[in-house]
Amino acid sequence: MNPLSVFIYYARNKRKALPVLAILALAVFGISLSLVLTGALSDGVRAFASPYYKFVVVEPNYNKRYYQVDPGVRAEIRLNPHVAALLPVRTEYTYGMVLGIQQSYPLFAVSDDAMARLVTVTGTRLRDGRLPNARADEVALHEIIAKTRGLWIGSQIGRDVDSEDPIAGKWTVVGILEGDALLNLAPLDRVTKGRPANEILLIPRAGEMDALIADLNALATERVVVLTPAYFNEFIDRVLGQFDSLLTAINLVIIAVLSLGVGLLNLIYFRQRMGEFGLLAGIGYSRLFLVRRTALEALLLTVVAWFGGIALSALVYQILNVLVFEPQGTRLNLLNVRALGGTLPIPIFVWLFSTATVIWQLSRLDPVAVIDRRD
Repeated sequence: MNPLSVFIYYARNKRKALPVLAILALAVFGISLSLVLTGALSDGVRAFASPYYKFVVVEPNYNKRYYQVDPGVRAEIRLNPHVAALLPVRTEYTYGMVLGIQQSYPLFAVSDDAMARLVTVTGTRLRDGRLPNARADEVALHEIIAKTRGLWIGSQIGRDVDSEDPIAGKWTVVGILEGDALLNLAPLDRVTKGRPANEILLIPRAGEMDALIADLNALATERVVVLTPAYFNEFIDRVLGQFDSLLTAINLVIIAVLSLGVGLLNLIYFRQRMGEFGLLAGIGYSRLFLVRRTALEALLLTVVAWFGGIALSALVYQILNVLVFEPQGTRLNLLNVRALGGTLPIPIFVWLFSTATVIWQLSRLDPVAVIDRRD
């Protein structure tokens, strides 16, 4: 192998390479941890809107003190050609846990025959138990919510047994649902106490969801609110966007400080090698060769450190998933654009700063002076 190979240098100077590798790998792990945890939190928050990708709920504008859907709006909805079914519904809320933080989720109170239809429409399945009975205070919960709260068939929820639960009363869990949509069901009559439901659930015809939403948004009345994924995601994006901006600023500061620290460490190592570089320049190697060599050394070091940090992160997250998060209905996922892309600035900025400092030193290199000091 070429005696000037970068691999030969690092093989003979492990004490110089390993500290830098360890620092960078731990930095990659730290940055990825912040991104993976906030990504899991973001996914948990966005899951709130998952049922609304399959149906639309129209409710009175409670903020404007309307408590029933306007009869004129109701009549227009009934005539809409994109509506396959119109169901009375009352939306209550319960909660699940996302990384130890409470997150509210909708619980749809509908009639007996509507429950089976919603299960089919949302692509969910009854994993355990049965659907609620209209003659009892019963609920069917999605498995993720059940896991995060440690619930099972026969458990009870509601404010009477858990003061932090938004839904009033005491409800027995009789069914566990599974699927992409976090669907939760309760019997309509038990929630409304026999009173008429004040909301409407609309199931669109196949492939006509976008057209239905467009028609509903065109109603443009302050009397009702149309609950769609776009309605919820607008608010979620605004809140999470502010949080992401803060996290990005913090990570950039960390990366800048890390780049400065590692760059200075590499500069110290370079100055310890002045004799080597002076000798190479003295025997005829060009400055361009020396620049390429140092740039390749720094690039190799940062790339290996990045892969090492990613491997460390994947191992730690897998252990945490098995021991902690998966039993609670959550999963940390490193293999996504957010986590991987967020850690890439570490090797890039460290390499750029390290290479720039070394190039600056090489530009001032005097081979004769170096050799004279050696002698």
